[in-house]
Amino acid sequence: MTGLKNILLPLMLIIMVCGSCRREPIKDMSLNPEVYRKLGMPDHQKIWTNEDYYNANFTLSSLKIDYPLSLPRKISKKSGELFNRFVNEENLSFVSDTTIPLNVRAYRIQSFERLEREIEQIYTVENKKELFYKEELIDLKIFGLYVNEKMLELAWKIMDSEDESDRVMQSGMKAVKNNYLKLIIGLLNVPDELKDCPANQLNRLSEAIFISIKKNQEWFLPSERTAIISRIEASTLRSYPDHIKENVIRELKTLNDSNE
Repeated sequence: MTGLKNILLPLMLIIMVCGSCRREPIKDMSLNPEVYRKLGMPDHQKIWTNEDYYNANFTLSSLKIDYPLSLPRKISKKSGELFNRFVNEENLSFVSDTTIPLNVRAYRIQSFERLEREIEQIYTVENKKELFYKEELIDLKIFGLYVNEKMLELAWKIMDSEDESDRVMQSGMKAVKNNYLKLIIGLLNVPDELKDCPANQLNRLSEAIFISIKKNQEWFLPSERTAIISRIEASTLRSYPDHIKENVIRELKTLNDSNE
C-alpha cells in the first residue's frame, strides 16, 4: 500500500491545485490510464478475459481503500475509455465462439458474472451521504443484465445439447433462471439514490430492463410474471414511461391468462 501512496499522493495534489483550470468537471478525480496501469490495471485497448477482470477488480479495490473517488469515470477525458472497457460487450464474445466447447463457455461465464457483480460493488461509493458513481452504476447494471442474458443463452444451448459433458450441466438451468429473475426484480427496485441520475441515463436502464423482460417472458411461470407485474406497478422510478410499463404489464397478464 506504501507504493500505491507514493504513486498517487503527488498526482492527487496536482489534481487538487489544477482542477479548476481543467475543462473536465471538478468531480472528476480519476487518474490517467498510465497511472492505473502502474497500479496493476490491464490494458483497456484489448478484449478482457476473466483474469483481466480479476486483476482490474483487485486494482480498483486497493485504490478504493485510500482514494475511493479516484476510480475511472464514464464521462472523463482521462479515464472514460478505461471505464468503457469494464462494460464492453466485446468481452463476452467468447459466448458465441464455437471453437470453445459449450460447457467451457458456460463455466467461464459463471465466474464472469461474479466478477461483474464485484466491480459493481466496488463502485458503490458514498460521498456526502449520496452515491458518487451514479452514472457508472447505471452502465454497470445494464452490463450486468447483458451478462445474465448471455448466461441464459448458453443455458438454453446446454439444455438442447446431446453432448454428455454438456448434459451434466443441465441441472443448473433452474439456478440460471432464478438468478435472472432475482436480478430483474432488483433492477425494478433501483435504490432511491439513483433517482437523481440524468433522466436519459435512467431511460437507458428502463429500456434495457423492459426489452429483456419481453424477450424472456414466455418462460416465466405465472407466479413469476405476477411478481414482476407487482414490482413494475409499485415502482416510482421516474424513468419508466407509463405507456411502456402498461405495454409490458399487458403482455405479462396476457401470457398468464393463456396459461390458465
